[in-house]
Amino acid sequence: MQKYFVKHKLSVGDITHLSDSDSQLVISEGKLDRESPVTIETYENVYIGQISDISKGSVEVEIVQDQGPREQEYVPSISIIQALSNESKFTYFIEKSVEIGIEKILPIQSQYSLKNVNKALKDYGYWNKLVKDATEQSRNIFPTIIEKPIDISNLPNYKFPKDCIKLCLATENVQPKYLKDIDIDNKPVYIAIGPEKGWSIKDIEIFKKLNFIFIQLKGNILRTETTGLVIGSIIKYIKGEI
Repeated sequence: MQKYFVKHKLSVGDITHLSDSDSQLVISEGKLDRESPVTIETYENVYIGQISDISKGSVEVEIVQDQGPREQEYVPSISIIQALSNESKFTYFIEKSVEIGIEKILPIQSQYSLKNVNKALKDYGYWNKLVKDATEQSRNIFPTIIEKPIDISNLPNYKFPKDCIKLCLATENVQPKYLKDIDIDNKPVYIAIGPEKGWSIKDIEIFKKLNFIFIQLKGNILRTETTGLVIGSIIKYIKGEI
């Protein structure tokens, strides 16, 4: 049975639509028609659905059975904690993160961020639209989750997954390691990327208390909007995800 992902919550009797890319694929392949059963997954549950309509550019599905929770809670493989930057740079970062398969973005305001949380919250709806458009273009199975921005002082209250690896890119005097020296294995990874001015002493102290591992990159100094993309891609390669 074909399996498709829907981002929003569902219940039996609901009518939903496959993503534009999934709909186009179903229509082009011509293997499914009305009343064909399909499996629908959300972040929390698995459902049996039945195709109720196929139009020129959309596939409609009725949810007919709740299969219960996913076998395992969905835990993003790679998440980036990204310091807020100006609009164009952050927009670029979001779009490219979705394209390469970064699964979660947590925007934070650090001491040297160029935008504060209150201003960033006004952009949250726009960010989600960027994620949706980039997801359609890249055909990601699991759309990137972008969380509401927080101040770095609230990071200790953030619920990190058990046994995750927490990394912080830092050029400050914190005795950083290289990625090759860290056993990433298949554990969830969080990567903290600072603003162009770097982390402040207070920022560094917060990461230390949260047991982040400080890392550095060899070679050229990268801009804040490309650093997370590079490190994220390297980790995806190490994990065998690309």
